[in-house]
Amino acid sequence: MDAFDHLDLSGEVNPYPSSAVAQIADAGSTSVTIPTVAVRRAVNAMDSYLSAVRARPQTPSGQVLAIVGDYGTGKTHLASYLIRHAAASLGGAVQSVHLNAPPDTFASLYRAFADKLAERRELVHERVRSLYAEILADELRVSSATAPVAEQLRAGTIDPVALVEMFGLMESAFLRQLRERLREVTDNVEFSQALTLLLRGGFEDAVWEWFSGASPSDVLRERGITEAITSSETTALQAMGVFALLIGHGDHPFVMVIDELDQLLTAAGLRADEAIDAFKEMLRVFAASNTFLILAGLPDLLGSLRRDVRDRITEHITMSTLTAAEVQDYVLNRQGGRLEPFTEQTVAQIVDLTSGVPRQVISLCHRLWRRAHDQRSLVTPPMVRQTAREIYDAGNAQNVRAEIRQVLVGAGYDTYVPDHFLDSGVDSRVDYWVPVASNDVGCAILLSEPLLDDTDIAAVERRCRSIRAHRDCELLLVALEPPPARYRQRLREAVGREPLTYHPRSFVDQFALEFKAMASRLEERYPQDGPLAAVAPHLTRLDRRQSATQHLLTVLTGSLEELRGRNDQQLAAIYRELHDIQRGLSSTGGERRGHVAVVATLPAPVVSLFDAAFSAVDLLTPARELLRRAFQEDEGGRGARQSVRARMRTSEVHAATGVTALLTSLIEAFGHAVVEWYGSIDQPPGSGLTARHRERLDTICRVFDVVYEYLPLYQLRSLQGMVGYTVPDRQQQEAEDLLGDFSSRVRTELLVALTPVEG
Repeated sequence: MDAFDHLDLSGEVNPYPSSAVAQIADAGSTSVTIPTVAVRRAVNAMDSYLSAVRARPQTPSGQVLAIVGDYGTGKTHLASYLIRHAAASLGGAVQSVHLNAPPDTFASLYRAFADKLAERRELVHERVRSLYAEILADELRVSSATAPVAEQLRAGTIDPVALVEMFGLMESAFLRQLRERLREVTDNVEFSQALTLLLRGGFEDAVWEWFSGASPSDVLRERGITEAITSSETTALQAMGVFALLIGHGDHPFVMVIDELDQLLTAAGLRADEAIDAFKEMLRVFAASNTFLILAGLPDLLGSLRRDVRDRITEHITMSTLTAAEVQDYVLNRQGGRLEPFTEQTVAQIVDLTSGVPRQVISLCHRLWRRAHDQRSLVTPPMVRQTAREIYDAGNAQNVRAEIRQVLVGAGYDTYVPDHFLDSGVDSRVDYWVPVASNDVGCAILLSEPLLDDTDIAAVERRCRSIRAHRDCELLLVALEPPPARYRQRLREAVGREPLTYHPRSFVDQFALEFKAMASRLEERYPQDGPLAAVAPHLTRLDRRQSATQHLLTVLTGSLEELRGRNDQQLAAIYRELHDIQRGLSSTGGERRGHVAVVATLPAPVVSLFDAAFSAVDLLTPARELLRRAFQEDEGGRGARQSVRARMRTSEVHAATGVTALLTSLIEAFGHAVVEWYGSIDQPPGSGLTARHRERLDTICRVFDVVYEYLPLYQLRSLQGMVGYTVPDRQQQEAEDLLGDFSSRVRTELLVALTPVEG
């Protein structure tokens, strides 16, 4: 849906996305790309690749592009833009696959790739037939009598399999040549054998089951295919290279994205060099094909690779932060050429407070536009500071504290004191005091409030001076958001080291390293005296290890109890669903129940979207499960009842529960409106999908967007706290992304379902 549309009934739609997390598969027409240096370099690399493929389709033109940058700097957005740019350049004639690398093995990466591949069976079959047709054409064009047939084979107007059967040609000889051609891609004979079997009737399902990562069936074992593709990381990566060569064969561009690769390489690097060697070979195969491979990850992505592996990467691009001029261009683009309600001053202030990180810029613009629109005023500097402070205050403070406790207890420093005052002065408070060498010496950990202006920085400086005046200690400042660049030198001088910025995926490891280094320095400065001084460090380490082991056992015990509880819940849910199905079949003829029943008459993809939306609400608001658990007569039930009694009376939970009810009602009402609209299509008969229908659908979607805009979803985290666990960041983000872009996805699927297929 167009971001610049206006809605007279409910006001303007916010031109800035509520979620600034890019999704390649869902990139819409309203996304805006700022032509930074990194973007221009990436586009030049893509244009060079496309030109080479069109000019010399038989010469491998593959490239491997690495895009690195910190969180929120636009790596995924750039990869998405490159795919759209390639499709626009070739009129849509480009194949693309986007994978999010799991923090696991390359075999898991292949399984994700195989799931995408299964959706393109016909494409794989067509490419194999094309190779087969080339082999037949080479044989037939030597004779003037069969040369025209050879040309038709190359043009794809004749089925090579049917031709062999029609003329009684030596099928076995041609298939053997095809296997040899495919073996030029890889030394693994099983891949070429399996792909060749796709040309022979009766083997397709068995071959595709093997492609999915399953063990080969008996019919494949009889033909020499004995191991699963995922039996080793080497074969899994070889398979990805084979399919890349196959899909990108000839003049068929193929763009593949592997996002968040750093977390996969970290897991791979902990095991052996075999996986990295296989990855190096995969890069070689991709570069030797007609594939444009995009690797995206954090700045340490390239540093985690061996030099010989990095040499396989054609070009490295580092994402940069945005300048004030670039953000102003973005605002003008989003708002149809006008700058209001922003000004040049407030745009510069936004860049300063966010350090030009695109995700934070967009999030702040989204909130500021809404506030200015509600107040019917311009965005002012105080408004920018206040809004930024609200965003940061609603951030990850709870997660930070939990992860700090996890590291300290796990390292054996369970004597830490939270919210400790070194004297009676307010500025002497530290968020965590960890005694190391003695009670008077230790590590002080400070959690910063949002560091947005001189007042905030001065407060940190006062605290640091006060702490150092009373204790000899190691100081560490943990910032929930990166402080503005112009304050970093002052913070380094006050604290004595770089602030540690919180990132969900890496904070635990980074904090553990920082704390270990600080504690070690203190232990060296203050060695213990007395007859046991020589063995004291060893005893201390043993004590810490014992404490860490006990902590680990406690965590494992809790995890096992939680797993058992979840299994019991899932089993109970299955029983309930089976009972509902049985009751439904007997009383209503199998009619669908629950919220999704509202939209049961819509096309299947739309029903799936609504199902996913209701599931997202359940994920973000798990209070229902807690209340169910409270009625159980077991240990879990007693714990749930205590949790309910402790938290149910809080205003935060009441507000969050109200938001949940409103959000559910909004999705249901939207579903009713869409069902009514869908039922009006082809009324009167033969009218089809008219401009009036499209306009009405746009209005329905805009109403949903405007109402959703004003729901304070950040309050839903209160319900997660009531239940006693936090939704994983990735699942939380995916749920919020789905809801933020829900109407646009529904609209797209409806129009696709109602668009007649030509041919």
